Amino acid sequence: MKRTVIFFGIVLVAAMLLLTAATALSQTRQTLPRGTLPRSTLTGPIGTSPTQLQQERAQLITEHIETVVARFDNNEQRHVAAYQAAVAQVTEVVTTLGAKGYDVSKLSADLAAWNQMIVKAGQDYATFIVDLKNAEQFAPYASQGQFLSAIEAARAQLRIYRQDALDVRHEYQTVIRPDVQALAAQTPVSPTSAPTSTP
Repeated sequence: MKRTVIFFGIVLVAAMLLLTAATALSQTRQTLPRGTLPRSTLTGPIGTSPTQLQQERAQLITEHIETVVARFDNNEQRHVAAYQAAVAQVTEVVTTLGAKGYDVSKLSADLAAWNQMIVKAGQDYATFIVDLKNAEQFAPYASQGQFLSAIEAARAQLRIYRQDALDVRHEYQTVIRPDVQALAAQTPVSPTSAPTSTP
């Protein structure tokens, strides 16, 4: 009799644990964070047309890309103007101080290298915009991964441009500015002039 009671007690406890676990498992499957949908409602079978939600999302993505392209086009003009103004200022320093007899050869060489860095940054920026516009031509969710690969290429190009911009600023701060400050410590070589004689 004791064995039977112990056996039924163990079976009863195991059944309650099993029911509790099944209830908890079913609750976690049905409860999703607020504002999310199960993955199955977001994507259809492969090879079918995009769902309504995917079409809305694709429209938002396309609008966002257009906004980003417009913003970067506006910023490009501002960046180019700022770089051109900085190069013009340093070029003016080189010509002015060179005419006064200062040795500006090191600054001239560094200015040429800095200008090449600025040109490279501008080219990388233009390539980024082209890559982003290239991604615009593909339809999200319907281009078999071409859209995603085009966006990844644009992101990689943006990282390259950002590094170029950092290099340009670093070059100015660590090379160009110290060169200009070193000119202040120089003594200009006065042009040779014939001494005036007094009769």
